[in-house]
Order: sequence, then structure tokens, then C-alpha cells
Amino acid sequence: MSQSTAAVGPDWRAFDLFEFARAARSGAGDIALSELPRIVNELAVEVSQSVLDSGASVQWSAQGERREVAGGKPELYLHLSLRTTLWLECQRCLTPYEQPLDVSVSYLVVASEEEAEAIPLEDDELDPIVGSKQFDLYELIEEELLLSLPLVPKHEVCPEVHDSLVTGQAGEIVIDHPEPGEEKRDDNPFAALSALKRDVPPKNDA
Repeated sequence: MSQSTAAVGPDWRAFDLFEFARAARSGAGDIALSELPRIVNELAVEVSQSVLDSGASVQWSAQGERREVAGGKPELYLHLSLRTTLWLECQRCLTPYEQPLDVSVSYLVVASEEEAEAIPLEDDELDPIVGSKQFDLYELIEEELLLSLPLVPKHEVCPEVHDSLVTGQAGEIVIDHPEPGEEKRDDNPFAALSALKRDVPPKNDA
């Protein structure tokens, strides 16, 4: 009586990317955030441990592709899709918030850095990537997530303003709250300029 053996998938930290693309293979899975240390460093400190303990992960799918080129060798491609939600610290109110990330990117797989540097820079929709027979997909996923993070993490609308922003104790930003009944300050720079002009005494001709 024969026993069936479950198929074992590739080691995504060390697989043959050339063969993956050439054979138009595909793969998908989840990566625990705890396996992506550079992403962990970006999480809001006060919730990072609870996020990791909850088993938060990144969903990914990868598809290889081979395209025949007239008069040349076939081109190899890798198409990668990522989806996750990260808890970042809002730079306005200094509290954690959820930042969804949905990334889709395609790469032209090349054999060397020289080939990658020869790709025209104006091709914004396609990134060259140097392939390997021991390619680390997790490292690539982590790099793409880092590139997709907002330059200034923040809520669309902050639930509350941190005390340091009101008092100025943090050092730089102070929010001016008018007293009840006080007219709101006009922030229009042109209105301020007009007021200055009105205050300048007329020049007497000699």
C-alpha cells in the first residue's frame, strides 16, 4: 500500500527565481510581521508588542512570467502583490492609527547589476531586479512595504490633539485656540500685508 506525500513548497527565503519566472510558477501565503524586523521598527511603540502577539501578518502572492522577444532571448518577470495593515504613530496627534497597504509591483528579472543599470530610467512602471538561485522573497517583500509607507504617517482626521501640541512643550508646534467670543485670527497673509500697509504713515515730500 503506497502512501501519498504532501507536496512541499519552495523555501521562499532561498528559491530559484529564474526557474520560477521561466516556468510561470505562482505562489501565495502569509508572513508574520515578526519575521520582518525592519517593518516591526516602524510600528507605533505603544502597540507594537500587542500587534505582534496578535499574529498580524502580510498577505502576498507572486506570479512568474516568461515573454518571448523577437530576435532576442526571452524576458523573465515577477509580479508581486502585498496586502496588510500596519499600526503607525500619527505625527499630528502622536497616537497609533491603522495604515492599510495594498501594493502591486512588477519586476524585470535580470542576471546581473550591469543588466539592471542598463534598463532605461524612464520606464517607471517596471523595476529591474537581479535574480538568483537562492532568492529571498521575504527581503523583497519587506523592502516594498518600507517603500510604500507614507512619508508622514497621520490620521485623515485625528480623534484628539496631543497636549504637547497645544502647550508647545514638545518644542515646535503650537495650536492657537481662541478664547470664547474671541474673533478667529485671520491667517490670510495678504490680509496681514494690507493691515501693515494701512499702519504705515504717509511719506512727506521734501
